[in-house]
Amino acid sequence: MVDPKLNTFLTLVEEKTTVRCAEALHLSQPAVTQHIRALEAEYGVKLFAKEGRRLTLTEAGARFYRLARRLPALEAQLRQALAAGEAAPLHFGVTRSIGEGLMPRLAPALLDALPRRTLQMRLQNTRTLLEELEKGEIEFALIEGNASHRRYCCRPFYTARFSALGSPAGPWAACKTLEGLCAAPLLLREAGSGSREILESALAARDLSPEDFAACHVFESVPVLLELAAAGRGVTFAYEVAAAPLLESGRLARLAQGDFSITRPFAFVTLPDSPFERQEQYLFERIRDLCRGL
Repeated sequence: MVDPKLNTFLTLVEEKTTVRCAEALHLSQPAVTQHIRALEAEYGVKLFAKEGRRLTLTEAGARFYRLARRLPALEAQLRQALAAGEAAPLHFGVTRSIGEGLMPRLAPALLDALPRRTLQMRLQNTRTLLEELEKGEIEFALIEGNASHRRYCCRPFYTARFSALGSPAGPWAACKTLEGLCAAPLLLREAGSGSREILESALAARDLSPEDFAACHVFESVPVLLELAAAGRGVTFAYEVAAAPLLESGRLARLAQGDFSITRPFAFVTLPDSPFERQEQYLFERIRDLCRGL
């Protein structure tokens, strides 16, 4: 069972005041204060600083929070592992480009490689997956976006090409430069997605932004973006692995090939100092090896 004092700490971080924390936990304010002081004494650090009526985390408190927030979910995972043994559910998350482009081919092989495990996959953008990873809600994430190598353990498992895509018969098919594509409507992923971060970084390096395009339409679905691009409704920027069927059928074409093309690694991401490090290394190696055959 997670120490009640840790639960008080986690709740206080979320609620920001002892009043709201006490109400949420049905405790008295002195009890909340006592729990926090006991934690500070036990670990020898100051966890909070006061700013007016609100409490803010100290640097040590922020580090403590990043680790402590994992404990409730970690305890649940340990209980599941002990109860189910080798058949314990494997919770993991993938970004949309990977989930909708790579996983349809990878998932059958992954099931064959882990016949005794129950797989539970979540589909989210990079930002959300990293948040779920830190909370302990998933055991690993497969992402195409950027993650801090100081905060996460990132292992590349697949290399993918990120390209400008549009209809081969569309009005922008003949554009040779990235700047020329700005005459088209941009079909874009939502904020927080790895694909969008990569595109915005590439545009900024050319002193451009999404606002420089004729229009900017945002969709959270990779298949929707690709279908709109194939229908000549604009241009999109995506990983070719996600667009492979449309590229192979000729409904989509690579645009401005000589001027824009990026190769990026997909990463297997976990938290450092995990108690499941051996299992995570095994899973990484299996996924990496499976992707070599795709």
